[in-house]
Amino acid sequence: MDFRDVTAVVEADRQDEAWIQGSNAEQAIRVRNLTMLRGRGVTLLEVRLLEQLDETWTIWVRLSDRQGEFRVNLAKSDEPRTYRDVALAIAAVRDEFGFYGNITCSTERRPALKT
Repeated sequence: MDFRDVTAVVEADRQDEAWIQGSNAEQAIRVRNLTMLRGRGVTLLEVRLLEQLDETWTIWVRLSDRQGEFRVNLAKSDEPRTYRDVALAIAAVRDEFGFYGNITCSTERRPALKT
């Protein structure tokens, strides 16, 4: 198989990927670890912003050196790093993590059911 064929297969597989939250939903990475990994050549493949029920936003990332999706936590805590505004979260992804690819936004909030 030619290298170009392998590249085409990999790209086709990536287009079929979906964001799946695994059984370990609390899999996370701290901001300082993410910064350290980026310094070692690890890149962010994808970023997802998730709106919580309390209307704050958390950042979830996929990294080039490991499987799965990781929630970005505070630098010195196991609590998620949250943002009150989606624009602030996007700015953090761009400015702090140097990611300029596509950013997926999703929400856990649902409209109230009409009775």
